[in-house]
Amino acid sequence: MKKIILLLVLTLFSMPLVGQAHTTLSSSSPAEGSVVVESLEEVVLTFGTVVEQGSTMTLESEGTTYEFDEVLLSDEVMTGTITEELPNAPYTINWKIIGVDGHPIEGVVSFELNVEAVAEEPVVEEPATETVEEPAVEKEASVAEEKTAQTVDNSSEDEGSSLVTILLVLAVLVIGFVGYRLMKKK
Repeated sequence: MKKIILLLVLTLFSMPLVGQAHTTLSSSSPAEGSVVVESLEEVVLTFGTVVEQGSTMTLESEGTTYEFDEVLLSDEVMTGTITEELPNAPYTINWKIIGVDGHPIEGVVSFELNVEAVAEEPVVEEPATETVEEPAVEKEASVAEEKTAQTVDNSSEDEGSSLVTILLVLAVLVIGFVGYRLMKKK
């Protein structure tokens, strides 16, 4: 009986460690599900672990694979640059990294590219007037909101993982206490 309880306790203590052994994508630019309205020049993926050499990413759309001109690795960040003009379409970034623990981790980020074509119209000269640059402020606000939303998503994910670990530890303690009490009665 003691061996079974000991085995159960050891199994439960090892479960949170196994579940948290691998980290995954923390954030991406473009973000998952976003609509990009400007020409795409770079993709930035940030992970919760150091990214090792041999990690890759590709950009795919409607059966076509677009290779990045250069993929740079810097600690937890993988950045891919692309100079090719991409057509408007849905895209997926397929990534495969090797984490610091040596295990491969892979995933996908989906987004849509919808850059409006600039129609060439005759240039009409108008008198110079002062304009207020509200669109730039709105753009900065939307970028700040997007970063805040990503931070909230990441912190919620971290809180959920911590809560699971705490609940598992409490369960082990309760099981251990009950097992101890049962053995003490004998």
